[in-house]
Amino acid sequence: MAPERSTRSLVEAAFLSALTVVFCLATIYLPVLGLFTGFFWPVPIILLGVRHDLRLSIMATVVAGIIVAILAGPLTAISMFLGLGVLGLVLGTAMRRRAAPLKVVGIGAIALLVSMLLLFALSLLVMGINPLERYLSLYQESLQSTMNLYRRLGIAGDTLKQMETMLTQSLAMMRYMLPMALAAGSVVLALFNFLLARTILARLGVSYPGFPPFSTWGLPRSAAVGYLAGVVFLVVSNYTGQEILKHIGINVQAIFQLAILIQGLAVAWHFMESYRLPKGLRILVAVLTFFTPLFGQALFFVGLFDLFFDFRRPRV
Repeated sequence: MAPERSTRSLVEAAFLSALTVVFCLATIYLPVLGLFTGFFWPVPIILLGVRHDLRLSIMATVVAGIIVAILAGPLTAISMFLGLGVLGLVLGTAMRRRAAPLKVVGIGAIALLVSMLLLFALSLLVMGINPLERYLSLYQESLQSTMNLYRRLGIAGDTLKQMETMLTQSLAMMRYMLPMALAAGSVVLALFNFLLARTILARLGVSYPGFPPFSTWGLPRSAAVGYLAGVVFLVVSNYTGQEILKHIGINVQAIFQLAILIQGLAVAWHFMESYRLPKGLRILVAVLTFFTPLFGQALFFVGLFDLFFDFRRPRV
């Protein structure tokens, strides 16, 4: 019985490893399909980790990485597998140990963020290339192309100047917000891969607990301290002129502001459910929260006050 089980595990590992290679090559060579597979190709690695063990997952990941290196180049393989490959291994191991969903996503996000920072350090030290500066230069080139397009469309005068100022300010803000963007992107990628893996596992007959209802989500009161710390860094940077403090303040404030905003949306969702509002209307409010400054600011303050007054008491 044991040899049969071992053979079945190896066959499944070989299949999932091959599937990983297919997804990786699609990400590299198929632009349209690659938009999807580029985010979710670690899912076969996650499934292997849940259904078997870390040793087999690492072996299959290494084999897939070697094949991708042969077909697409070693640098491409290293950049892909040192990033999302690590995410797949970590999520698979955490889910196999039946960790809570929030813990699974948190550990996965931290692992992915550390992997990306390691890739950045390797690129800078080994090849002398700064990926962030290269990305920003590409963004700046796209801004120039956008401005040239506006000129060809006949837009001129104050309108063109306002657009140019807005785009230039967005580039300057991107330089400050890159750490926050990396952190938020790591969370989103870990979350999406967890949800997709959980859905596939359910179809395979393996149940895994999901997140609690969104209307019950809440942060500890210390989140307000984190937001206040970001404000303090900004105030101190204004008095001292220290640019590094400004970088820290903007990113710390942005991270906690987003978290508190989500808590405010959870409060709103709780009351919309209580009054039995249509789900379409609730989704519309959620969309407006992130795309309309007025909605976003209002729900941020709702979330901030909820930290202290708990509008949903008693929480379910």
